Amino acid sequence: MTPGEGEDENLGNLRKVADKIVIGYVSSAHGVKGEMRIVPLTDFPERFHKMGTLDLYSEGVFARKLRVTRVRKDAAKNEFIVESDVSDREEAQKCVGMSILIDREDRVPLPEGRFWLDDLIGLSVENGKGEVLGVVANLLSSGGNEIYEIEDEKGNFHYIPAVENFVKVINLDAGKIVVELIEGLW
Repeated sequence: MTPGEGEDENLGNLRKVADKIVIGYVSSAHGVKGEMRIVPLTDFPERFHKMGTLDLYSEGVFARKLRVTRVRKDAAKNEFIVESDVSDREEAQKCVGMSILIDREDRVPLPEGRFWLDDLIGLSVENGKGEVLGVVANLLSSGGNEIYEIEDEKGNFHYIPAVENFVKVINLDAGKIVVELIEGLW
């Protein structure tokens, strides 16, 4: 029942947008030959070494495709330096701030019993008696653990900590989560 490590560690808002997943962003130009620094936002940063292209988005809109020729890691800054078909610093500077997105189906496969956190959005939430309480509307981070934001049929929001004390079953195939509530939690 352990969640999979998400591609996007920033859980402030995981509402599904355009079936794309953010895995990093361009933080700065590097040198004068068009290299760029990439900050990974993924639990699988090694994926950058295998990517032949990077799709850059600006404010959620596709901006350009980079054809990657070389990737090296700057371990001191936990960043990657990417060489691509960008030929000079000025062109690289135009990419600063752009996000790197991938299609959902291009995510790293997870081991059995693990899942992507954003796959929980939209699942039905039931109590142990099979009564539907609502649906997962969002996931929030409280620092120590995630919190499921549940929207009931009246449009009210309820918050359940994503811990084994409360979350008993997550069944993606059945499209539901079974929770055990304590008095006052709902």
